[in-house]
Amino acid sequence: MSFFERLFDALRGFFAPKPKTVIFDPKPFGPPLQRIDEETVRIEEGPLKGQLMKLTIQVTEDEAHVLLHQDGKQIGHADYQRNAMEASIVLWNIVVQENLRHKGLASIMARVGFRHLLELHKNASFAIRMLRLIKPSERITKIQNVGIGIIARKLGFSPEYDLQNLLRQRNIQLIELIPASEVMPPGYRIVLKTFPLVLIAFLVDQATGRPYPGGHKIYNSLVTPETAEQWVSERMIIIGNGNYLLREDGIEELMNHLATNQTEAGIYARRVRPV
Repeated sequence: MSFFERLFDALRGFFAPKPKTVIFDPKPFGPPLQRIDEETVRIEEGPLKGQLMKLTIQVTEDEAHVLLHQDGKQIGHADYQRNAMEASIVLWNIVVQENLRHKGLASIMARVGFRHLLELHKNASFAIRMLRLIKPSERITKIQNVGIGIIARKLGFSPEYDLQNLLRQRNIQLIELIPASEVMPPGYRIVLKTFPLVLIAFLVDQATGRPYPGGHKIYNSLVTPETAEQWVSERMIIIGNGNYLLREDGIEELMNHLATNQTEAGIYARRVRPV
């Protein structure tokens, strides 16, 4: 790096706005782990308590992958892009073996990946990519991106779409129920008058952060455009076909899930640049 490049970086850091102090309030994200060796962990709580897992991380200049193995077999992976269009660190895919879903493994891989990449990036912005444009005529048979959507909400990410404007009563043409499938909860197909024309959404219980299961009384209620406005105001709705971004108001939430102590939370917060 040349003298002028170093000088520019120094001046940019001097004049850059200083991040607010993070009040560290640790929050669980996935089951706690005991480190056995450099790659092996033991799950300490939950339905997989006592089981050994191998976590490996592969990082290149443009991407990163967290691989999860048990008994020599790969049972999950999380995929990230680095320095992508949306942000410096972009989680775009998490896959867990079907019979091991809903047991905290996706959260483990997301947390490990975000922490590792935040150690590598001294100045990072965050996004979770879930974007897929859908035509109003397209037939949707099941909800998508449930696990990664729940992770986005829990970690303090907010929708890239302005849902308060999109889901105003005058902008909604149709809301129809998408029935639950064997592995996915019920949800809704919402047709709009403006871009992106169709939102695929599901609802989460504010107390647990988990989707309402099929058969819940909430699905017996009449759904109107006014109902959709209420979902947004109460943070009940997760959009499965829109990106999620880490903005200023979500940084503290992310740090409280990633950091292990106040010092680490402060270091991480200084490295995060809101989108």
